[in-house]
Amino acid sequence: MKRYFKLYFTYAKLSLMSKFTYKANVIVGSLAFLVTEIVSLLTLFLLLRTVPTIEGYTLYQVGLLFGISNIAVGFDHLLSDRLWTIAYHEVKRGKVDHIFLRPVPVLFQVLASEIQLEAIGEIITGIGLIILCACNIEVTVTFGGVFLLIVGIICAAFLLTSLKIITSGSAFYFKTSGPMLQFVYNLARYARYPIKIYPHFIRYILLFVLPLGLATFMPFENLFNPVYNPYLLALFIFAVTAIFFVASIFIWKAFEKKYESTGS
Repeated sequence: MKRYFKLYFTYAKLSLMSKFTYKANVIVGSLAFLVTEIVSLLTLFLLLRTVPTIEGYTLYQVGLLFGISNIAVGFDHLLSDRLWTIAYHEVKRGKVDHIFLRPVPVLFQVLASEIQLEAIGEIITGIGLIILCACNIEVTVTFGGVFLLIVGIICAAFLLTSLKIITSGSAFYFKTSGPMLQFVYNLARYARYPIKIYPHFIRYILLFVLPLGLATFMPFENLFNPVYNPYLLALFIFAVTAIFFVASIFIWKAFEKKYESTGS
């Protein structure tokens, strides 16, 4: 385990060094992501201002959930962005052969070799949105509620990464899986909003098939309607996430065995 920690930080250091070779690109990219997120939030607020509540949720409550989801998406983006290029380009163009030749797990190399600094904009936006909305919402803050929220954010990031691992890994068999990854990723983005606004089959998908709603919406909902014990709910969310993440690794390895080099 110590060896892998050391390897991870070595890969991460190399990734950061390569990015800071072109500092202007890093700054412009980060600002671009930040501006994109701000525009997205302004659009959300302008839309919601025309409607006092949605299914009983106020503007600031929806904004709070959006901020929670944004932090999870940002951490996933920060640490697993290379999965997108695996899904779209690298397998199809035969650019992953060298990864298979190293005595280190392929998935570990893929995840460790890319640190996407532009994602910091998403994380900052999410934190700012949580602070802004929390100051305009009447809610009883408890240690259990905050703990559940933190567990939910961490688990949501892992769940999103797990979905990307499964869909991008299928590229080893199909040669490309970018459209599939994009579809699943877009579907998962519905978890940024209260799932009660969706039809029942969408709710089921977001809670049990792509359980991002379980990790983001349930801790959020429990802040206002504390029906569940926060520690037991946190344990349940963690267990589901762990199972999902381990399953994604096994599925990746199964696809990995199907890989045949291609230069086309």
